Amino acid sequence: HYSEDLVGEGIARARSEGLLERGDLFLQTKFTPFRGQDPERVPYDPSAPIRDQVRQSIDASLRNLRVDYVDSLLLHSPLNTLEETLEAWGAMEEAYVDGRARMLGISNCYDVGALASRACS
Repeated sequence: HYSEDLVGEGIARARSEGLLERGDLFLQTKFTPFRGQDPERVPYDPSAPIRDQVRQSIDASLRNLRVDYVDSLLLHSPLNTLEETLEAWGAMEEAYVDGRARMLGISNCYDVGALASRACS
């Protein structure tokens, strides 16, 4: 869960030994709101605006995994309000548009209607 750096080390080693290419892997990571984090290992500044938290989290994952993109980026769970959830989702959409994430998803969400309406607008 908190060992992306070790995963990145393994990927780098396997790639350097010619055992695999980046395209052989499907890498997924997630943005987890602060309430779901180990307070000692948060990959972003929890006092930053949500959009910046998401960007910092994605940057940390890419750095840890030693890759330029992830195949899938999840919003681990909705945030405290719909507004905050949509702000996080908007930052994730930016990662999709700029190629740092190839797919977006959400988990632990039992009412995706608001996100679906956002995605369609």
